[in-house]
Amino acid sequence: MSKLDKSTAEVQRDMDEGLDNQPKQNTVYDDIPTSIINVKLPPSNAPAEIFWNHNIGGGVTFPTLGFDIGEYVYAVIQSPHAMKLETVLDQHIHYSVPSDGTGDNFQFQVDVIAAGVNEAWAVPAGSPFTAENTMNGNFTGNHKLFDLADIPGVNTTVSTLYKLKLTRIAASANEYAGRVYIDFFDGHHQRDQNGSRQEYIK
Repeated sequence: MSKLDKSTAEVQRDMDEGLDNQPKQNTVYDDIPTSIINVKLPPSNAPAEIFWNHNIGGGVTFPTLGFDIGEYVYAVIQSPHAMKLETVLDQHIHYSVPSDGTGDNFQFQVDVIAAGVNEAWAVPAGSPFTAENTMNGNFTGNHKLFDLADIPGVNTTVSTLYKLKLTRIAASANEYAGRVYIDFFDGHHQRDQNGSRQEYIK
């Protein structure tokens, strides 16, 4: 029976169970969260630690890091054992801003080095990565997400380490005058079905 001869229900069943009795190949993603509270601040040019009520009237204040141009932090992340080897790590930030800047821009840079276990540290292709965001209004006090870098598949072993430097750099034009408040700096990755209890093998 061809796929054209199958009913909608049969096609859906094949999609759910695997086409024509073939094993279904699921693509599953997960993330590597890095709370901004856990990053390393440099001795100079560090972002300001700001206690902010997130524009909630009478709300409790919580710590965030406010980035001005030239300010940066460091982070170290380890690839999870369930991360598929040699796959992209999609790094992004979760942020808010204290005031709207409709049409204004801000830009960040991510410098990366990485090494698998028993491998030399190296700079992944494309690093440093830069990304610019144009604000479209209604940003104030909202939880926003901005994609910064697609780090190529350098995780050749389980427990690959990435060292990252996140810097706010000057926008190409129409610079947003306020600080960008960052709460999370995390990456999405593709999982496989073969997590590992050991460090060296899947």
